[in-house]
Amino acid sequence: MRAEVDAAVVRLRREGALSAAQADLFGRVARRELVSVHRELRFLLYGGILVAMMGVGLLVKQNFERIGPLAIAAALGVAAAGCLDFASEYLLLFGVLLLGADLAYVEAQFTPLGDAWPWHLLIMSVVSAFLAVRYDSRIVFSLALSTFAAWRGVSVVLLEKAFWSGPDPAGSLRANAIGCGLAFLLLAAALVRFDRKAHFEPVAVHAGWILILGALVSGLGGDDVAFGLLAVLVGAGLAAFAFRRARFSLFVLGVLAAYTGLSALFLRADPPFAVAALWFALTSLAVLAALLTVHQRMRRPA
Repeated sequence: MRAEVDAAVVRLRREGALSAAQADLFGRVARRELVSVHRELRFLLYGGILVAMMGVGLLVKQNFERIGPLAIAAALGVAAAGCLDFASEYLLLFGVLLLGADLAYVEAQFTPLGDAWPWHLLIMSVVSAFLAVRYDSRIVFSLALSTFAAWRGVSVVLLEKAFWSGPDPAGSLRANAIGCGLAFLLLAAALVRFDRKAHFEPVAVHAGWILILGALVSGLGGDDVAFGLLAVLVGAGLAAFAFRRARFSLFVLGVLAAYTGLSALFLRADPPFAVAALWFALTSLAVLAALLTVHQRMRRPA
C-alpha cells in the first residue's frame, strides 16, 4: 500500500496535479518519514488540564484561611470567565471545570441552595450544554451529559434516603440510569434527524449506552438472573447493530456487556474453581481475538 501511494504521488506530480512541495510532503507521509503526534499532543493537553485542576484544588485547600472564601470564589469565577473568553477547546474545558469548581465551592461555603444543593449540578449541566453548542465542543458536551446524569443520580439517592427504605434501594437508581441512557439515545437520534449538531451524536450515543449497560451490569450481583439475561441480550443486540454500522467502539461495549452477563450466568451454576478459571482463560482470549478480527475488518475499505 505504501509503494502504491508513493507511485500515485509521483504520477500526480508528473501530471501537474500536485506542486513540487505538495508532492514532497505527500511522498514523505507515504514513506512514513513524517509521523503525526496529534493524538499524543491532545492527550498531553487534556492531562495538563487535569493536573492544573488538581493544582487549583491544592491551592484552595492550603490557602483557604489566609485568602478567605469570598476571595477564593471570586478568583475562581474570574479565572473561569477568562478561560471561557477563548475559543480554544482546551481552555474552554478548563474554564468549564473551573466554573463547576467555583459553583461547588460557593455551595459548600455559603449553601445558597440549602437542601436543594443537587440543583447546582443541573445548572452546571445546562451551562455546559450551552457552551458546548456555542463553541462547538464535543468534549464539553460530554461533560454536560455526564453532569446531568450525576444530577439525576444524586437526586434519586437523596430522595430514597428521605422517603424510601425498600429491599433494593439501588433499584430506582438503576432505573434512573437506564432512563437517562434512553433519553441520551433519543437526543442523539434527534441531533441527526434534524441536522442540528449532528457531529455531537457519537457523544450522546456512547453516554447513553454506557449508562444502560452499566445499569444492567450493576444488577448482576443480586439473586435475579434477569439482569444477566438482559445484559447478554442487550449487549448482543448492540454488538450486532454496531457491526452492521461499522462502529467499533459501540461493538466493543456490546460484546463486553454480553460477555459479562454470560460469565455471571455461568458462575451462578457454581462451577469448580478449576472450571471457572479455565472458562475465563479461554473465553477472554476468544473475545480478544474476535475484537481484533472485527477491528481489522472494519478498517478495510469497502
